[in-house]
Amino acid sequence: MVKSKQSLIGAAIIASLMTTSAYSQITISGTMDVSQLRGSGKGVNMVSEGLGGGTVITVASKGKMANGMEYAVSQNFNSTATENARAAAAVAPMTTRFAHIDPVKDVRLFYTYDGVYGGEIARTAIPVLTNRPGDYTGSSTLREFIDVTSSSHAIGFEVLNLGPSGRLSFAYNPNFDSLPTSGNDRVVSHTNDATGYSFGAIVAPGPVRIAAGYTKIDQQHAANAQDATSTTLGITYTQAPFAVGAQRTISDGLKVATLVTANVEDKTNNIAATYAVDKALSLGITYNTTDRTVVGSTKGPKTKVVQYVAAYNLGPVVASIGYEVADNKQTSGTAVSVSGQDHRLAKAQVKLNF
Repeated sequence: MVKSKQSLIGAAIIASLMTTSAYSQITISGTMDVSQLRGSGKGVNMVSEGLGGGTVITVASKGKMANGMEYAVSQNFNSTATENARAAAAVAPMTTRFAHIDPVKDVRLFYTYDGVYGGEIARTAIPVLTNRPGDYTGSSTLREFIDVTSSSHAIGFEVLNLGPSGRLSFAYNPNFDSLPTSGNDRVVSHTNDATGYSFGAIVAPGPVRIAAGYTKIDQQHAANAQDATSTTLGITYTQAPFAVGAQRTISDGLKVATLVTANVEDKTNNIAATYAVDKALSLGITYNTTDRTVVGSTKGPKTKVVQYVAAYNLGPVVASIGYEVADNKQTSGTAVSVSGQDHRLAKAQVKLNF
C-alpha cells in the first residue's frame, strides 16, 4: 500500500510539472537511418561492404526570459558519435548542442559544442541531396574547410538579416586542440593546445546564394607548429526545378598541427547540380578535386571524386542511392595523393524523420 501511494504521489508530481509553461516549450525530434555500402578499392585496403544505422534525437526548447530576451537551447543524442567532449571512447553520447540568447533584435550570443556557427555555416555552399561531398562515404580523402566548432566548444555572436536573407556568424574557441575534453567545471589536460576563431557570412539576393568563410588557428604547443588558415567561397543559383553551384576552399596547415614549420596546403574545388524530376524524385551530381602540396614530398596528382545520387522523398521517409568514384586518394592526413589509389563505392540509404 505504501509503495502504491508513493507511486501515485510521484505520478501526480510529474503530471503537474508537465503542465507548466517550462515543459510546454520542449520539443523532441530526430532521424533514424540505415545505410548499405558496397564497393572495391585499388591500391588501398577497403572493407568491400558494410551495413549500419544511426539515430539522432534532438531535445530543444525556446521562449522568452523574464527580461523579454528570446532564448533557445538544443541537445543532440547521437548513437553513431564517438566522442562527447569528455571521453573519446564514449558510446551513444550527448553530442551537438547549443544555447543562445538574443539581447536585441537580430543579434545573437551563443555557446555551442559541434554546432554550425562561425565559418562552418559556409562549409557546404553547393547544392547537395543527402550528405556533403566529404562526408558522403567518409573514404574519399577530399579536404574540406577548416572550422573551430566541429567536435569542439566555442562561443560567439551572430548578426541576422544582414543584407538579403543574410547571416554573419563569428565563433571563438579558446581551448581548441586535437582532443577537446574540457568540462563545465573542470580543467582537463589537452593535446596540442591551440586557440582559434572563424567567421562566416551568407547572403541570398533572389535566386543566388553566396557563402564565405575564414578560419585562423594559433597552434601553441610548440614554437615550430604551423598555424592554420582556411578560406572558402561558394555560390549557388536556384531556379526550380534545378540548382547549380560551385565552391573553392584553400587551407594552409591542418586542424591539428604537426611539428613542421610549413607542411600541408590543400586547394579543393566543388561543382554540383541537382534536378527535381517531380515532387518526389530528385537527382544530383558533384565533381570534386583536391590539389595537395606537402613540403618535402613530391607532389602527387589531383584527387578527383565524382558522386551521383538519386533520392526519393516519401514525406517523413527519404530513400536514396548513390555511387562514388574516387581516384588518386591521399594515403593519410599529412601525405600527398598517390596515382592509382582509387575506389568505387555504392551507397543505399533509407532515412526516417520524426
